[in-house]
Amino acid sequence: MLTHLKACWNALRQGAPGERFEQFHIAEQHRPYWVKVAYVGVALALLPIGVLFAFIPGPAVLFFALSAALFATQSLWLARRLDLAEVALRDAWRSLRARWRARRNKHA
Repeated sequence: MLTHLKACWNALRQGAPGERFEQFHIAEQHRPYWVKVAYVGVALALLPIGVLFAFIPGPAVLFFALSAALFATQSLWLARRLDLAEVALRDAWRSLRARWRARRNKHA
């Protein structure tokens, strides 16, 4: 099971930004029904953990991201939305980082 999870993580990680969740969704469609149910079950279990960590210091974003990725294996609509969100977040991060560096260089 751990080997399978590592392989899934590597496949998701190596996908092209903006396409990785849809590609992962398509790749996971051949899985048996019980695996699909298990993905949804794990995703549902991770949500309340994320909510709990949202109110106390902890890695809430990680649990929400894992839950969303598992839900995306079953929903093409969600997979496409995650791809769009990933691209938007990467662009926002680049912009923020560029502004931070410009501000830091200006004060140095």
